[in-house]
Amino acid sequence: MAETDFSIRPIREADFAQVREIYELGLNTGHASFEKKGPTWEQFTRTKIIETVFVAVENSDPDFVLGWVSAAPASSRSVFHGVVEDSIYIHPQGQGRGVGGALLDTLIQVCSDLHKWSIHSWIFPENEGSAKLHASRGFEKVATFHHVAKMSFGEMAGQWRDTDVWEKLLPKPDIHP
Repeated sequence: MAETDFSIRPIREADFAQVREIYELGLNTGHASFEKKGPTWEQFTRTKIIETVFVAVENSDPDFVLGWVSAAPASSRSVFHGVVEDSIYIHPQGQGRGVGGALLDTLIQVCSDLHKWSIHSWIFPENEGSAKLHASRGFEKVATFHHVAKMSFGEMAGQWRDTDVWEKLLPKPDIHP
């Protein structure tokens, strides 16, 4: 394994201001989410599976967040408890350094350890970087949903957006209902 100048660790509440800022940098591109602004810490912890939330931090400044990853339940229906949707956002200073791959590798391992069997990622077709990152980790594009929703902000306000769905199947856990 190649040495890196960053480390991956579980999120701490003190990281959240930077996590939210990185998320909002992604939102500002118009190609990351339908959301207009980042959540509060309470909203974030309520919607994410907190055991899956990791940050990449600079080794030289362990309080500087380079990126983050998380999983959220894909559905509230109990039959889908093993299916999650990922989120991954990288600060400009973390791009091109392997941060995204390291974070996604961590998420895949943790989801497998938590007996999840499928990770989905909803990616705007224009977000080629995210699509390439997910493909590099074995995700496959399984669908394109058309006219998912209209953008309500930014340069794309009022435009209907399509979303590609990427999927990574994990080993099926040996669980019993």
